[in-house]
Amino acid sequence: MSKMLMAALVAMALAESAPNVTGTWNMGVQGGHVIPVALVLKQDGNVVTGTIAMPTQHVGERKEIELKGEFDGVTLKISGDVDGAVEKTTIEVEGKLQEDGSMEGTLAMIAKETRRVPWTAERLKERKPQ
Repeated sequence: MSKMLMAALVAMALAESAPNVTGTWNMGVQGGHVIPVALVLKQDGNVVTGTIAMPTQHVGERKEIELKGEFDGVTLKISGDVDGAVEKTTIEVEGKLQEDGSMEGTLAMIAKETRRVPWTAERLKERKPQ
């Protein structure tokens, strides 16, 4: 086997085993009690895009916020602006991928004041067709 072919196969194997945050995550935001939040991420290289469905003041209503940022294999940093907010509001999500595959970190809501709260998340398992 040529050295170039071997190097290409090793690079592909490493890329496939590299940590990746793509998927739908059940996020629990700590705000006096645990607030369930849906976090959907797509990773392409180090670039991460996605959405977070944040609860609003109206019971049962959620606001989907588009996010963009990066994941370096350990640390996730993504943010997005809340469309239609009374005052400019930005959501910043920072966290680390844990050895067990979960994530944890802090979520900041930045408006006139900044409020940071801790969060944890587990990736939804895909159901296999029966």
